[in-house]
Amino acid sequence: MAETDTDKDRKEELAAAPSMEPVKGTVEVDIPIDVLWSFFTRADLWPRWNECFLWAKNRDLKWGHQLVWAFHPIRWWYPYYMPAMAKIVELEPKGPERKVTWEVTVLPGFYARHTYHMEDLGNGRTRFGSYEKAMGWSFNLMKSFWIAHFTFVKDRSLEGAKTLEPIYRETGRLDETTVRGDPSRTARGLAMPMAASLALGAAGVGTWFYASFLRQEVVELAPGVRMVMGGGGNTLVVEGTREALLVDTKFPPGANQLRKWVSENVQKPVKHVVSTHYHYDHTLGNDMYPGANRIAHKAVPELMRRNEALQAKLHPLGMANVLVGDEPMRMDLGEREVVLFHPGTAHTGGDLCVWLPKEKILMTGDLFFFTYYPFFDLKQGGANLDGLIRAARKLVATYPDAMVVPGHGPIARTSDLARYADYLQFLQDRVKEGLQQGLDEQQLAKQFNDEISKWGLGILPSFHDNQLTWATSESNVRDAYSLVKQAQAR
Repeated sequence: MAETDTDKDRKEELAAAPSMEPVKGTVEVDIPIDVLWSFFTRADLWPRWNECFLWAKNRDLKWGHQLVWAFHPIRWWYPYYMPAMAKIVELEPKGPERKVTWEVTVLPGFYARHTYHMEDLGNGRTRFGSYEKAMGWSFNLMKSFWIAHFTFVKDRSLEGAKTLEPIYRETGRLDETTVRGDPSRTARGLAMPMAASLALGAAGVGTWFYASFLRQEVVELAPGVRMVMGGGGNTLVVEGTREALLVDTKFPPGANQLRKWVSENVQKPVKHVVSTHYHYDHTLGNDMYPGANRIAHKAVPELMRRNEALQAKLHPLGMANVLVGDEPMRMDLGEREVVLFHPGTAHTGGDLCVWLPKEKILMTGDLFFFTYYPFFDLKQGGANLDGLIRAARKLVATYPDAMVVPGHGPIARTSDLARYADYLQFLQDRVKEGLQQGLDEQQLAKQFNDEISKWGLGILPSFHDNQLTWATSESNVRDAYSLVKQAQAR
């Protein structure tokens, strides 16, 4: 199958990027193209003839599917094995010219395309080639390594194709019975070294990821009021004279860490657990407080059942049993008042904000991402860009002196929330201008990237629809594009 229009746009953008010269090469082999292609599509057999591969999961190549594999190190003494995952965006399995292309996007700030291609030269001969190019800020940080790696992949691939020539000449076929590979290089023989090397290779990334997103940090906002950052959405812990209330309970393993911290540091029994919206990273710890009321907006149970059905099934005791309507709910924890209210459809159709009048503390949930690019929920019952801007500006006007606990990020003030509303407005305005000019989402992202980067926001990981994704300037443009078009269609 051919590429989509979006894939073609990214291909053209990469081709024009000055980041690097493509790493490419070809080799001619005395093997008919039908035979070579049929054998090549058995991705799980790649390690048998191509020494850059340690292991490959896929049995065949299918357009739109994810390839999963692992590379050998570029030098045998380097202490790593490199796992990889990519989406097949181009597949041409018939005719005198054939190819498969996949794109690598799982790393933040990194976009690469790798193509294996074949050309029928006639008389039972085939030209086999490899092509790769990458761009992005994280690619540029390690450019010399990546180019060395791409060269290693190209060289081993071409050498491997040549090793198939004598096998075909002798047996007349290429399959799992004739291409046996080198047993000393199989994944089974390298299982333990691979595990050790993966641990070493991932240590730096893992340390950064833990410190940035998983490590929990407790910040005291007022006597008896604390914020717990990291391991999911921010958590607000409020203690009264009789009981305690938690807002947003994270997701495992962060939820388990939070539960342990609560048992050791919160003196009053947790009687109330509030969810600012239905997303898993704010709700999957709810069932760890079985004696507490589980409070959410009235739209949350249905949104959770529809949009996160698996999580709802696995955590049925985390579903809300106390629902807040369009009127605020006032709670008395004993000498401490807490007000829960719905700001309108904003981040989702079931948002709640939390207000502590005495302390002047406002918790917004994911209506506000502070210092990070926001995540936009594009599902039914999800984000409304107009509603987000309107809600943020109303909160700023209503609570001008508040200390603000965002859904993600450090403690903020209402001036920070106002700037966030300005960013959302900027995003919406630029997308509308681009639509009037006839630009698509990729062209928009490219045109406005420099302007967006001036806002100084950081990337943020998120796991939705069984995929790890990152909130970035590009994803914000794509999502805003979808939301604006949805709004215009209504």
